[in-house]
Amino acid sequence: MGGVVVTAVLASHCTGLWRRTLLINPDGSRDLGADVMWLQGITAYVDSRGFAGRLQQDGEVFSWCRDIDLLPPGPYPDEGYLRWDGSTLIETGVHENYTERWVPEERAGALDASGAFFLAAPDAGRAVLVRVGQRYGWACHDAVVVGTVADRQWCDLAIEQAGNEIRVKGVRWVVQEWEGNVNI
Repeated sequence: MGGVVVTAVLASHCTGLWRRTLLINPDGSRDLGADVMWLQGITAYVDSRGFAGRLQQDGEVFSWCRDIDLLPPGPYPDEGYLRWDGSTLIETGVHENYTERWVPEERAGALDASGAFFLAAPDAGRAVLVRVGQRYGWACHDAVVVGTVADRQWCDLAIEQAGNEIRVKGVRWVVQEWEGNVNI
């Protein structure tokens, strides 16, 4: 009677494009900038701050495992607890006392294709390409981009696929793993 229903967050609930609207740092300082984007596929993700990889869930703990990381390594793994506040995700740190508020910019619908390629190239290391509906994320050793298919950055990537090879800006990448459906 009149109780609050709490719905657990599952990694599968996170598919879509998220915008960070608040960061409270461990020292209490606040960042209200809304320029951080997180595109989440089935497990693959790309974060506009400069990293990408796979989201893993172990009970209540979510781990953003970084296959690509343009940032200096932090002292702790990127792990947090997620909870719902309406349609907003609230992330709190496991190893550090921080809070992030993520609002859905665009949630994946039942008809939206979602998938990712995990790639490797002899001279360029690893890369991740994520597609969720008309959104994409690309991350490699020197760039991280989150955008909309057919935007200027997508066109600049000049992505082409032939079998298990993908060319991005003329660099030949070999598909190591994939998940879901990725339409190039």
